[in-house]
Amino acid sequence: MNKQLKKLFGVMLIYAAFTGLIAAAPSLQTIHVNNAAQLYKAVHQANRAKGTTSIVLADGRYKITQRLSFTGSHTNLTSLSGDPSLVILSGRGMHKNSSAEILIDVSGSNISLSGFTLEQSANHLIQVRAEKNADNFSLSNCVLRDSYEQLLKVSSSASDNLFSDNGSIKNCLFEYTAGIGPQFYIGGIDAHRSRNWIVEGNIFKNIASPSIHVAEHAIHFWRRSANITVINNTIKDCDRGIGFGLGNDPNNRTDGGLIAYNFIHSTNQSHPYADAGIILEASPNVKIIDNQIYIETSYPNAIEYRFTGTKNVLIQNNISNKPIRSKDGGQAALFGNRLSDYF
Repeated sequence: MNKQLKKLFGVMLIYAAFTGLIAAAPSLQTIHVNNAAQLYKAVHQANRAKGTTSIVLADGRYKITQRLSFTGSHTNLTSLSGDPSLVILSGRGMHKNSSAEILIDVSGSNISLSGFTLEQSANHLIQVRAEKNADNFSLSNCVLRDSYEQLLKVSSSASDNLFSDNGSIKNCLFEYTAGIGPQFYIGGIDAHRSRNWIVEGNIFKNIASPSIHVAEHAIHFWRRSANITVINNTIKDCDRGIGFGLGNDPNNRTDGGLIAYNFIHSTNQSHPYADAGIILEASPNVKIIDNQIYIETSYPNAIEYRFTGTKNVLIQNNISNKPIRSKDGGQAALFGNRLSDYF
């Protein structure tokens, strides 16, 4: 390249950079925090950042007095130690007068949470907003315990056509430490308008109602959710295990998915309410394969597929101590399932 061409090329590069034709590389920043004030400041900074922000929590207890709102994108909230027992984000308790009614509120996309405990909220510990098109949410190696309503909620709005896509919940513990919930309107994961989510390798304990009505499911996807994978989870002493859909309303269905290799065991006779281990309601195109379900409460069935909207369903190679049954016109193909009292 001669000198004249080099000079011209240099002028073009300067012009392109000045006018924004050449995008700058996304910035990467890491923010270390060791108290709640620093955490709130870090989340505010991450929401305004152009690139990816990692917020790293030192060991300790963080008192959450108002929600941590993730409105930007590409933010990771993680612990330095990776040990959830050493890093605890705690609200003001399981009562409706608490100002920290939601501890973590996710409206942005590509938000990742890992390595800490959330506890004591008046509503949800985490709310992911499908109505804000919050995609690619990730939760791993966390403990969620003791909220007044569902531990993790994916919310939606009936007035739009937005969804939360490609979520991941892996290797977490969801529980009520008193051995029973504070009311019936509780659940583990309660997800609306969620597509292509995976729930894998988690433990759910004592999601059970103390009075009035059965609790919601340990894992529940409904209200136009689709293509949900629920595999290798352990569900112990919960009123309801895994549910797709709700009632006979096609707008509440989950269309397509896999429920496989889960272990569901209900033994606590002091829990006053119970339902089946796996439930499909008006939810088609689902495979239920290789699950183990032992119901030692009074509920008569291990798996139920309900309503005429439930069709093109495969239920295969499951082991349970109680029957698999259709209710209200649900349709499924059953192969290789086995009744067994062995546990």
